[in-house]
Amino acid sequence: MPPKSSNRDAPSASESEANTKSSSRASTKARNAAAQQAQAELLARHIHSNGPNERVVSDPMDFDSFPNEVLRKYRDHYRLPVKSSLTVDGFLLESEIGKKSSSYKNKNRIRKDELANAVKKHFNSQTVKESEVLTHFLYKVNNQDKAFKLSFK
Repeated sequence: MPPKSSNRDAPSASESEANTKSSSRASTKARNAAAQQAQAELLARHIHSNGPNERVVSDPMDFDSFPNEVLRKYRDHYRLPVKSSLTVDGFLLESEIGKKSSSYKNKNRIRKDELANAVKKHFNSQTVKESEVLTHFLYKVNNQDKAFKLSFK
């Protein structure tokens, strides 16, 4: 009988099969974890639930830089219970001569920064449902050139 060779360094067939199974399982788990993380990041970036407990942080807008006319139009459109802001004429009424005029006594205005704060507060309190906005937008885009026309022949 030939002598048995000792191959302690070479793994048996069952050992190598077990190693490939465990390494393939580990790599599969790692790939799945990476895919789940990428999907979670994508969803967080592009999808908002607009649930009752979720408040979307709005981008900061500098309402103080808006002209008085824009702030007044916003106030009028949404019927905010705020007085209108002072115009240049209103600032002139603050002078010594202006305080003696009858227009100064009837002055019922606020400063521009107060109006801007009221508009900002109202703007930030508005809730928007993205699904409704997208639906209305798509409807408008699809039907913008179509008008109901009644024609007689």
